[in-house]
Amino acid sequence: MKDLHFGKLKIGGDNRVVIIAEVADSHNGSMQMAKALVDAAKEAGADVVKFQLHLPDVEMVPGSINMWDGPLYDILKRNLFTSEMHKEIMDYCEKVGIEYLCTPFCPTSVDVLESLGVKAFKTGSGELANLPQHRKLAKISAETGKPVIVSTGMSTMEEIHDTVRVYEQEGAKENLVLMNCTSEYPPNDYSHARLGFIRRLHDQFGVIVGQSDHTMDNYTVLAAVALGAKIVEKHFTLSRKMRGPDHFIALEPHMLAELISGIRKIEVGLGDEKKITEEESVVRDWAFHSVVASTFIKQGEILTLENLMPKRPGRGIPAKFLDPMFSGQLIGRRAKRHLMPNTILQWSDIE
Repeated sequence: MKDLHFGKLKIGGDNRVVIIAEVADSHNGSMQMAKALVDAAKEAGADVVKFQLHLPDVEMVPGSINMWDGPLYDILKRNLFTSEMHKEIMDYCEKVGIEYLCTPFCPTSVDVLESLGVKAFKTGSGELANLPQHRKLAKISAETGKPVIVSTGMSTMEEIHDTVRVYEQEGAKENLVLMNCTSEYPPNDYSHARLGFIRRLHDQFGVIVGQSDHTMDNYTVLAAVALGAKIVEKHFTLSRKMRGPDHFIALEPHMLAELISGIRKIEVGLGDEKKITEEESVVRDWAFHSVVASTFIKQGEILTLENLMPKRPGRGIPAKFLDPMFSGQLIGRRAKRHLMPNTILQWSDIE
């Protein structure tokens, strides 16, 4: 499985976990607020800041969907960022040194983002089964190599299969990332996180996998990293007290910084090669056991299990040579010199 390139970032393999701060529409329609969120995400250590591009009249039927903060159509209209505003915030991200990412909610939005020169695409769970939109994204990805990051919340395995097939048919599956996700805001039952699905997605589809997380804390994200997630996404706000549909589940800057610190610590601890560290060697020196004389042993006396025993520290012949697997190399040989009780035996003491 190849690494994916997203601007200056590499996704997958042994590369660092990519952390997305999901601003969505938490800018409340304010460019000043959007730039403050970009600055805060960068300072917290995020790699990517993600927005949403809405064309309400194209993507939905007006008045048909009511949310906890009112009619969705009205919310989107109130917080709307034009394509020119997205270009401005994209340029600002470039200036600050954080990657810009944006979710399109209809095929027309895909065209707008591609015309702006985005470096990758991210789709929400609500778009998983919108195969015409994914067909468009897959064709762009196949031509340009741009990653497409796809959330899989509230979907069936059959629907995920169908979406992956679109990318296979267009020759873009190698650029696909699937995000484990639960589309509850927030999930009140941790069993709904289904973190084991991360490995299933990886094994079944052979693609890079991540975690798009809507819990109120960081536990499931940290576990997702340990389970192999190469991208993590959390909603981000300057304050949970702000008005809007996503603020109350979003991480505040200090919370995001704490999450990122935890991720960086966990990912460097995921190595699978067993080796003794320099620091462990110091402990090993006194904590391991050696072969020690349990009685006075005369020069020339035969070594037996009766005149030897294991004791700390571990600076002599390893204690394993008193076990039947290895004792044939030691037991029955003779002492080269007098050995007082508690002498830590060295091979140089044995004939």
